[in-house]
Amino acid sequence: MQSRKRFVSAQINDQSITVERGETILQAALRHGIEFPSGCRVGGCGTCKCRLTAGKVKELTETGYLLTADEIDRGYILACQSVPRSDVGVAVDLAPRASQHRVSGRVVAQRKVTHDITSLSVQLDEPMPYKAGQFANVGIEGMDGVVRSYSFSAPARDDGQVSFLVRKVHGGRFSSRVNDEDVVGRSVRVDGPSGDFWLRPSSAPLLLVAGGSGLAPILAILQEALSAGVARSVTLLFGAREERDLYALEEIESIAREWRGAFRFVPVLSTAGDDATWTGERGLVTEKIPGLLEPGSHALLCGPPAMIDGAVAVLRQQGVCRDHIHFDRFTTQADVATPMEAGENRPPATWPHYVKYFAFHAIGLLSVVALLGGGALLSAGLLAVVAIYVVGDAVGGDDTSTPRFQRPGVLTAQLWMALPLLSLIVFCSVWSVSAGDALGFGAWVTRRTGYDVVAARDATTFVHHLSAWIVTGLMIGLVGTIPAHELTHRTWDRVSMLVGRWLLAFSFDTTFAIEHVYGHHRYVSTAHDPATAPRGRNVYAHIVASTLMGNVSAWNIERVRLGSKRLGRYSWHNAVIRGHLMSVLLVAAAFAMGGWRGGAFFTTCALAGKALLEIVNYMEHYGMVRHPETPVQPRHSWNTNRRISSWTMFNLTRHSHHHAQGEVPYQDLRPYPDAPMMINGYLATILVAMIPPLWHSLMTPKVLAWDRDYATPEERKLAAAANARSGIPRLERRALEAGAQPRPELTPHAVIR
Repeated sequence: MQSRKRFVSAQINDQSITVERGETILQAALRHGIEFPSGCRVGGCGTCKCRLTAGKVKELTETGYLLTADEIDRGYILACQSVPRSDVGVAVDLAPRASQHRVSGRVVAQRKVTHDITSLSVQLDEPMPYKAGQFANVGIEGMDGVVRSYSFSAPARDDGQVSFLVRKVHGGRFSSRVNDEDVVGRSVRVDGPSGDFWLRPSSAPLLLVAGGSGLAPILAILQEALSAGVARSVTLLFGAREERDLYALEEIESIAREWRGAFRFVPVLSTAGDDATWTGERGLVTEKIPGLLEPGSHALLCGPPAMIDGAVAVLRQQGVCRDHIHFDRFTTQADVATPMEAGENRPPATWPHYVKYFAFHAIGLLSVVALLGGGALLSAGLLAVVAIYVVGDAVGGDDTSTPRFQRPGVLTAQLWMALPLLSLIVFCSVWSVSAGDALGFGAWVTRRTGYDVVAARDATTFVHHLSAWIVTGLMIGLVGTIPAHELTHRTWDRVSMLVGRWLLAFSFDTTFAIEHVYGHHRYVSTAHDPATAPRGRNVYAHIVASTLMGNVSAWNIERVRLGSKRLGRYSWHNAVIRGHLMSVLLVAAAFAMGGWRGGAFFTTCALAGKALLEIVNYMEHYGMVRHPETPVQPRHSWNTNRRISSWTMFNLTRHSHHHAQGEVPYQDLRPYPDAPMMINGYLATILVAMIPPLWHSLMTPKVLAWDRDYATPEERKLAAAANARSGIPRLERRALEAGAQPRPELTPHAVIR
């Protein structure tokens, strides 16, 4: 019998390559040395989208969250999430065919262009051909292992001199070195060119939108086009925070004077105060697009992801074809390592590193023993769980180990094991309040153990049943939501997604798999994120507000996806509806097992588990502020490295790294001891959050310290406005000292998704 083919062929434009079994188109293209456009490589950014011209592929993740209906109709796919089912053909806009290579050089000039942006000039040992708009990976002497990506800020030169604009990022090792120290004379290595952002031939009007240091490739494109005699009508929108953040104005003015066609330059300031002398445009740069867009325009965008997303949405609303919108998202990860970088110079994991995560399962099994023990054992079990976390975190210190795990399958299996464990916990919980003995379970346990669990259950008083409710709600949050949080980030792994959604069904929260991945991670620490609690809000108000707005957000995100796929909103294709039906099945099972008492008890336990998630959201992001057009940094989440919390929560505690790089698996998250820290471990912080006066007493100093030590100047202005709205006297006094006036908070989800 002939074995299944080990590989298929893929025709990428005019080049034929082989694709190994199970390999994605992107993986195969990169393996063959094709400079295929890509970014996150986990289906989260859309950079690798291309058009399938022949054959069939298996999609590893749902593309409707990233591709428009028009793109899907025309056969677009995500190369990083597409495994060929047959020989395939792909059309993609590739970078110029100059081969990517490494060139050494030396820094010959260093010049401040704003208070936080430095122009770096490098003389390469040999010229590097590139197209204006592309970028390169840059490493500098004295910073081994630290490489950052920067766009060329000028066209390629025959003498091999290149330049980059480096914006200082809070905590960024590379950008801080370039901005704060003299690096002239140091050796440099440049790997490039990369990227597919450049000016395509056309006579259509041009709309150029740049944010911050995203002006660099736009300047290079304009300079190159000017030299080539391009005469297209140009509108250049430049978004900055304050007037001091504007730069290259003389260069832009010079280009405008020499440009052969019409040229408009519109700088827009997003945080210029009311008393500022600025007389130009104010607000978000994306808000100015409709009034300045010429009919038939093509658009080039460069800036933070949120600015790009907003600009693309506006342009599509204005009728600009998706093929005529080109963009370059830049992110500054502030010294966050990629998974590959994080694995460098790390010791290999030994068996204790794998075993420590089984502490999670041990906590779950302890709750099973308590639920079956009944009576006083129930309350004793609850106290034991609380003591393990609170006392264990207090005396156990921090876990900052970052070994290199060579058997990730074991770690994934540990996550999957949460589903049978949670099912057992909930079964025992519902059984503990039921009148009968479903499936003869109690009799079976009694025979096996010699302990009469049925008699113990029947003797359990209301107070101890209350302990059972608390234990079950805690376990639904701990054993259910925490592994589900990790698993539903793996959108390319259908087994993990299925397990994760069933775990979330126990807390009536399958919408988390939608809103958290495609909403919360995009808008965290902004007014658009329902999970981020504003300063002064108490935890009980947050539970209600975040639950309601989170569900609304998930519905809207799913509605857009279904529209992209041309699928009915009220149909089986709707993941929100399917998810809630999963929860209904669990309620029905509890009712069948324990009657109305069992069904009602499970329902209240599920709601307690959902409330626990919102309490965790509350304490992970309380009081944080971030401008929607700036990338997420480790400073935008409260962190903790407490040992017991880390071991029993799959490193959820390392939340700062998780939000900076949501695709990194839990075992590779870094501890970030210099990140803003919670009050203590997770359960201790949860208990404090549930006492609002104590919470605000302890957190107000931390919030003010965050403003002082972590916030950028722009964020300090947002923080001052948040303080003025907080209702907390100490925060309000600080706002008055800063001269801030309380401004209305943005309505959550006012942005287009």
